[in-house]
Amino acid sequence: MGELETNQGYRGPVSSLVVKLVFMAIRYRTFHFSATDFDEVTMLLRTNHHVNEQNFWVHIEPMVEEGEVHQSSIFWRMFSSRGPIVPKFTWVPSYERKDQVVPAQIGITHPVGTKAIERIKDFEMQIPEGWVLHQDHPKRGIVLSLPEVYSQDEVVSFAVRMLQILSPFDFGSNYIASVTI
Repeated sequence: MGELETNQGYRGPVSSLVVKLVFMAIRYRTFHFSATDFDEVTMLLRTNHHVNEQNFWVHIEPMVEEGEVHQSSIFWRMFSSRGPIVPKFTWVPSYERKDQVVPAQIGITHPVGTKAIERIKDFEMQIPEGWVLHQDHPKRGIVLSLPEVYSQDEVVSFAVRMLQILSPFDFGSNYIASVTI
């Protein structure tokens, strides 16, 4: 048996499974930033560059209003070889698993379909040196591992530029970041 205290006023014994499930619940906060002012995102990456467990991540998406983006039918989404209409960038810090350090990774889901890396090169953008490409899948997106030492500013700049390149619509320079807490 474990002990649990909730924000609803309950305090008392519960099974250890319930305690574990409560602590596994994921909470997050969101905030807005622009392509020219992303210090808060950079600071988050810097202060959480390595964690003990894989339970922290940051999502970055273009800020779009509901109704601005055409929603496709469920059949198109099921049988299409493309990812979501609104691209999303995800960063996860390095963490330890079985006494080994798993490097920080970034992922980008996008609606471009096949050959997203070629599209990036068409815009004269390069994947930074030392970053390792693991996947360029039309539906699951791009996955890159970061080196042990990297610039958080470079990661956020890369995210902003990638979202602009891989987005099928113009959204200006405003973004939403979602962060686990």
